[in-house]
Amino acid sequence: MTAPEEGIEIVDVRTKWPNEAYDFTPWLAKNLRILGEAVGLKLEPVREEQQVGSFSLDILARETNEDVLVAIENQLEWTDHSHLGQLLTYASGCDTRIAIWVAAEFQYEHAEALHQLNQWAGTNIRFYGVKVDVIRTTDSSTLVAKFHKVVSPYGWNKDITLPQPPPPSPYIQKFRDFFQPLINEMLRIDFAEKALHYFDHTGRFFPSWFDKDTGYAVSFSNKGSWVFLHVRTWDSIERNNRIFDGLQTSKSEIEQSLDAEWVWDRFEPYSFFTISIRKDGSIDDPPDRLEETRAWMLDLLPKLKEVFDPRVEKLLK
Repeated sequence: MTAPEEGIEIVDVRTKWPNEAYDFTPWLAKNLRILGEAVGLKLEPVREEQQVGSFSLDILARETNEDVLVAIENQLEWTDHSHLGQLLTYASGCDTRIAIWVAAEFQYEHAEALHQLNQWAGTNIRFYGVKVDVIRTTDSSTLVAKFHKVVSPYGWNKDITLPQPPPPSPYIQKFRDFFQPLINEMLRIDFAEKALHYFDHTGRFFPSWFDKDTGYAVSFSNKGSWVFLHVRTWDSIERNNRIFDGLQTSKSEIEQSLDAEWVWDRFEPYSFFTISIRKDGSIDDPPDRLEETRAWMLDLLPKLKEVFDPRVEKLLK
């Protein structure tokens, strides 16, 4: 782990960017100069959420000195196999000549994989692994991002590569303990085939049976506890808006089906939208309140599915 300098405190990256997709990716796209300086490249953004088939690359960039495309995949957690596969898929799909993986911490095996890829690829494509820290000076409340080159075509800094991740923090474990009984019940009743993280550890997503990018989610935020319909179309903002607008034509009927606090949000830059129900609740609530929140989520998920599945499936077609 990176050792802090005297007078410098390294804080959790999510102190600066609570959400990877909404906060970190847009920030990074606007601050590619800082990332480029850390690895010796001159970077400028081309597009966020670049579509690659049915997937999307976090940031497609250009190295202006060489005029080549750059794939940038990021995660505010320890590196994992999934993101390594995503980096390779996106670099290939976008025909890039540079691939950069930004993460909060690099496991030894993943840094080794990038290093070996550089040995195999030669000059055809270059791989970089970059660790991001958030620092705060002891005499200031300002949070500053700092990038460290872990792997490049010219070597591998093993001193800042950790052999394996530590156990999850007690805070993250709270979410795991809360969601696991809910997941078990949803899978038992065939609500979905699997459960995925909903952007980060604070939520879980259940893909629908008819479309893997449509589904239902539960989560906590600083504004309460939530149950969502989540629809992502990937191919165009126009199609995303068409589906959202199609559902809005039945808004009164939909909202009358469940007596709840409804929130309708479209996120046009990312081609997805959510229709959600909110109630007061926090992962830090006492056990009896958490049980009530879990029961509320378990009750609402099938009801939302019954309301939205026929409508969304019809609009997707």
